Amino acid sequence: MQSKLSSSPPLISVIVPTYNYGKLIGQSLDSVRSQTYQHWECLVVDDGSTDHTSEVVKGYVKADSRIRYLKQDNRRQAAARNNGIQNSRGEYFQFLDADDLIEPKKFERQVNYMEAHPDVDIVYGDVRFFEGENVNKLHYLLGGEDKPWMPGISGKGKDVLTALIRKDTIPINTALVRRSVVDKVGLFDERLSPVEDWDYWIRCAAEGMRFQYKDSEETRALVRYHSSSSSKNRRQALRGILVMRKKIKRMVGDREVLHLNREMAGEEQGLLGVEEVLGGELVKGVHRLYKAAILDKNMKHKIKWLACALVAPFTSRRQFQQVYSASLSQPVSGALSLLTRRGR
Repeated sequence: MQSKLSSSPPLISVIVPTYNYGKLIGQSLDSVRSQTYQHWECLVVDDGSTDHTSEVVKGYVKADSRIRYLKQDNRRQAAARNNGIQNSRGEYFQFLDADDLIEPKKFERQVNYMEAHPDVDIVYGDVRFFEGENVNKLHYLLGGEDKPWMPGISGKGKDVLTALIRKDTIPINTALVRRSVVDKVGLFDERLSPVEDWDYWIRCAAEGMRFQYKDSEETRALVRYHSSSSSKNRRQALRGILVMRKKIKRMVGDREVLHLNREMAGEEQGLLGVEEVLGGELVKGVHRLYKAAILDKNMKHKIKWLACALVAPFTSRRQFQQVYSASLSQPVSGALSLLTRRGR
């Protein structure tokens, strides 16, 4: 995956996976074409869409030679991103979901920063959220308390790794990534959709990559909330997170970090157990709740998971939800806030 281009100014490869977003992808591509920095290529990877996505994108390809259209069988978002990476030529990567937008000076300011700071591997800014078509009304968060939440982590090593293992704090659209990072860290893990981006940042931190948070006006990612967002399935997301936790056990040697990862996994087992019970998978859910009670070292959490496991076979879903809500103390894991953010 070596860059085929070494000209100046550096080329940005914008990777846009899409599945049945024909009604929205034009807005995403417009936000790319509106960038004040013009030296980019955009690879739209159609993940087996059955709507009019191809017609919309081909119209953009005809109008702008910097845009390319790739089609693949439906293999989900991580595979589409990997396809785009493997067909790209740029020195930097911008990952953009097909329903989201980026502000017009993102490329210009982030490329200038990276060119001036060769020791930085990944620069990222802030994010705002909007509902439906209401892009003029932006929020720090939807589905939670509308206030700043990004901690703005910068640096490298154990502190960054620990922070990322605790919580996913870097929405993928916010970042600009050097090709050298991808050359070293590799492609996205296709087993983990829709949390492959969280896994990717953890892998980057484990490889010693330097992150830099730098927020400024007109450089933010704008993330859309709507009913068809890919990350809506909480059970699928939690299952991906638990696979990621197992990977971390094999990847990291630091005992403190591994202890934290185990603590997170206990909480996430419990959250998934609750979701499975509510989704009608009673046996699986109860098994996970007991497992969460074993893994979770917080006594209040142990009691919560045990109580839920004991009542689940004998109550209605509504009653179970009431028991869970009544016993819910503040979650340890970043998974619940992640799911709130991604529930869209």
